Amino acid sequence: MISIPVRVPGQSYEVLLDDGLLSRAAGAIAERLGAPRIVVVADDKVLEPHASILIKGLQRDGLTVAVTAITASEELKTLATVERLYQFFSDQRLDRSGLVIALGGGLVGDVAGFAAATWMRGVPLVQAPTTLLAMVDASIGGKTAVNIATAPRGDQSGGQSGGPAGRPLLKNMVGAFWQPSAILADPKTLRTLPARELRAGLAECVKHAIIAEPELLAYIEEHHRAIVALESPQLGELLRRSIAIKARIVGEDPTERGQRALLNLGHTFAHAIEPIAELGLNHGEAVAIGLCAAAHLAASRHGFPSADVGRIERVLASIGLPTRLPAADSHLSTAVPRLLEAMGHDKKHHAGSLRLILPKAIGSVEIVEGVSHAAIAAAWRIVGAESRSS
Repeated sequence: MISIPVRVPGQSYEVLLDDGLLSRAAGAIAERLGAPRIVVVADDKVLEPHASILIKGLQRDGLTVAVTAITASEELKTLATVERLYQFFSDQRLDRSGLVIALGGGLVGDVAGFAAATWMRGVPLVQAPTTLLAMVDASIGGKTAVNIATAPRGDQSGGQSGGPAGRPLLKNMVGAFWQPSAILADPKTLRTLPARELRAGLAECVKHAIIAEPELLAYIEEHHRAIVALESPQLGELLRRSIAIKARIVGEDPTERGQRALLNLGHTFAHAIEPIAELGLNHGEAVAIGLCAAAHLAASRHGFPSADVGRIERVLASIGLPTRLPAADSHLSTAVPRLLEAMGHDKKHHAGSLRLILPKAIGSVEIVEGVSHAAIAAAWRIVGAESRSS
């Protein structure tokens, strides 16, 4: 078993990485936490086999376990879903001596984590990610959140999924930092993951490489076929190195006051396009396009080598991720003015200024504010956005 420490002020925990770990979770939990009562919040798509494996293992070792399922949908990632979890926690008499296990992808980790953070002012949480994206990114660092719908500013709802009356969602706008007590990463769970979801997680691995480790990008370039085929040595090495990058950055800045913001590379662009229903992009695909947009912007305005822009695009393409916006039925959905407006709603909009993370070199990025709308618009056009708005 590989143990990767996450050291944040006042608390340290481990990411435990091993094939078959879910079936042995009781030992890991009992050794570190000793919780007598456990509530598992599972993605309804992983009740079989992953939740069953986890629960049988816990019960075999004499632990009291109750399970509830939620649907991993952005439209249901709401306070109403959290309230339903509160009711389940109450029914199970969950208190601070108990434990919540979030089993699933990043969305389930966000919702279950936020419920754990706010139930009785905080109960212990274990993240058990079952997607690559969650293993290397979302489960690490204590971010928990739900979405809210907002009244549209002018007419900006066209083509975007959202809350009541088609209002666009503000992603992860209500949340809390709540560090898990442990993270149980079982690579065997990835074998049931659809290929598209696996590729989505690889976008975050590429992002980590651009931020902090040129050698990781070279490793993905060399071994991308084996990684996509889930060959154990290469997949395990990718997971270990990518998790270690996230753990190190989180440890330096647990509440995103400084360096942790670097992990948002590509995300301010991605969050503008991910909610556009007709594009059909998942999070990793949107991040891949966002990484390309950020690279082009850095090349045009901040001296990022154009050769490295091409390298990023080639790596993403080699693992089956998009580097340009897909064609939309209506140019209105991807019109540059609408995308700029959507970026203005992003949480990275800081003190009236849009904060962007841009690469300086492979392995080095910086926080940039005050980038002109014209420069951002040019980057959007390079990755396929429409110039027209009407």
